[in-house]
Amino acid sequence: MRIERARWEARYRAGEQPHDGPASSLLRRWLPGRPGGRALDMATGLGRNALYLARAGYRVDAVDIAPTALREAARRGRRAGLHSIRWIAGDLDRWRPQRTRYDVVVNAFFLKRRLFRILKAAVKPGGLLIFETHLNTPTPDGAVCARRRLRPGELRRVFGDWEVLYAKDGLCRESGRMLALGRIVARRPGPPQIGGSGEAPKTSRRSSKRR
Repeated sequence: MRIERARWEARYRAGEQPHDGPASSLLRRWLPGRPGGRALDMATGLGRNALYLARAGYRVDAVDIAPTALREAARRGRRAGLHSIRWIAGDLDRWRPQRTRYDVVVNAFFLKRRLFRILKAAVKPGGLLIFETHLNTPTPDGAVCARRRLRPGELRRVFGDWEVLYAKDGLCRESGRMLALGRIVARRPGPPQIGGSGEAPKTSRRSSKRR
């Protein structure tokens, strides 16, 4: 969507760094101990979660609508010597991940409800989906932002047919702030698949595919 891309591009070009800093505390809590494989980071922004996944040994597809953010994320990856990340410029209203490709799918601070089904399909049997974003709470003027915020209990309903390892709706400390979040870690039913599909990317890069 051109308007959304322009909005995010303007923010990054102005020097804003939304949701930057350390990787999600939810990801840092639930990833260690897993055997690695392929990972998908949706709406990667400046790449904090993608970089963490790569350091943990994953081959990562990191997707975002803003080329300016991806260039900075790729620069950080090169500086850290991480070459297993494929930076993809993609409009998430159109870009689609391959089905049953990923051992871990991360969706942090991004909400499009039409993507729930697509994200679930991208996870391998036995794989994890780690999802968190803002919870729908009243603003100072009494309004709510339901379209871009989760309803209480929404993630449990969406993933009710999966093994829910952790779920919380409420205040969480993230990056030094207290935020009202909906969070879930859910495992897709089925035995883990052995091996990955396709070859690992050779170098970190931003896809040149036009949206």
